[in-house]
Amino acid sequence: MKDCLKGGSGARGIQTGTTVENLDELLESVRKNLGRLLNARQGMCETVPDYGLPALTDLTIGTTDYLRKLLDSIRDTIERYEPRLRSVRVSLREEDSSNTKKVFRVEGMLVSKSGEHRVWYDTAVRASGRFDIDG
Repeated sequence: MKDCLKGGSGARGIQTGTTVENLDELLESVRKNLGRLLNARQGMCETVPDYGLPALTDLTIGTTDYLRKLLDSIRDTIERYEPRLRSVRVSLREEDSSNTKKVFRVEGMLVSKSGEHRVWYDTAVRASGRFDIDG
């Protein structure tokens, strides 16, 4: 079963054998984990030094390939530390004219007990480096 899901209101539950899987709770759990993951910077966690994104200044802002490096870093980090998402793609959706915010779409396959579901999260990064995740 493949569905296109976006987090939001309205409970979606799927019966799998003897358990009911709540997809809304699963989507919200992934959204929260993405928020923690993308707002962490490598080197902040002693036990897992590569957890999170590299410092955004390490991506050499202003170079022509800055955006590509950022998109690749987001994708690689999610693939490494969010095992419930597979086939992750990250794309730029919009950039404000004052260059204080960029909005990305994180898409992938959510792997659950009931199967795989196509999902996306709109993700904004502000000039401060803070990521906000909408699901």
